[in-house]
Amino acid sequence: MKTTIKFATGLALTTLLAGCVVTSVYPFYTAKDVVFDPALIGTWAEAGSTNAANDHWRFEKAHGQAYKLTVQDNEKRTEFDAHLFKRKGGLFLDFCPRERPHNPLRVHYLLKVTRIEPALEMNLLDYAWLKNLIEKDSKAIRHIVVPKKLGEDGAGHLVLTADTAELQKFILKHEKTEGAFGKSEVMNRWKH
Repeated sequence: MKTTIKFATGLALTTLLAGCVVTSVYPFYTAKDVVFDPALIGTWAEAGSTNAANDHWRFEKAHGQAYKLTVQDNEKRTEFDAHLFKRKGGLFLDFCPRERPHNPLRVHYLLKVTRIEPALEMNLLDYAWLKNLIEKDSKAIRHIVVPKKLGEDGAGHLVLTADTAELQKFILKHEKTEGAFGKSEVMNRWKH
């Protein structure tokens, strides 16, 4: 879970440019796809965590069918707007940071939700898998590569520029593709 927790709370520019998180400039959902599941409301911590007070995710009801997601990672707290949505039976979570001090774009992140009860099980869209796919077929999905800053190593950060319809078609095509979604991360409801 550390990878996901670090991903979710470490949305600083350095983490994004390290090339480990898939970002999109468009949301992965449309209004008609959004669902609200009250079972998601509450505080979740890594299964077996001994530090849940400092490392957890908290979902609260926001406006309409949206959630406010607060991720606490040791000293840092990051807030997101989150939307649970269904596509052809699959359940996904689109979330984007509420504050963007280093990035004027409202970028979106995607998790595949395998289950909510009795534990929250999710898979992050795998950056390395996507990068390899695009290296083999540059037209697999619309994207750009944001160059690294002068003096930084690496080829830049891959950002999806496909519109929502194309993103959803891509998700459905690869939902069950081996490696497309990373290792399952499990969180248990935390009672503080």
